Amino acid sequence: MGELPEEAILEIERIHARWMEFEAVGTNHSLMELCADDIELWPPDAKPILGRMAVAAWMTRGPAKIHRIEITDRRIRGSNQMACLTANYTTTFSLIEDHTFKQVCGSHLWIMERRSERWVVVLVSWSSWSCGAIAGSASEIGP
Repeated sequence: MGELPEEAILEIERIHARWMEFEAVGTNHSLMELCADDIELWPPDAKPILGRMAVAAWMTRGPAKIHRIEITDRRIRGSNQMACLTANYTTTFSLIEDHTFKQVCGSHLWIMERRSERWVVVLVSWSSWSCGAIAGSASEIGP
């Protein structure tokens, strides 16, 4: 695999950051604009979800409110046409019926391709594990 140009790395970092922002505020339609039509989502301990419509439907499930997503150890490598992004994450969230903060930690792998002069997400796979409960509640920090 050849070297990934610096401008491609910066664009992929922007896409990754935007995904985290869109996911945190729940704007899944914006998130889907970052994806290829044939996007694949490989959640832990579940069957892969294939295609933009199926992934969009899956992303809208659940009564959780995300309060923060922290990304560490992000690495991007690839070539002019294909890139691989890996990172660790910690997501702080609460459930609608239970305002206690919870955290999930894990790592994710993204595969991205350059299509029609722009980078798109074609596959997202991740692992997750519980970080445990944290002090405080959602009502203490607001929306």
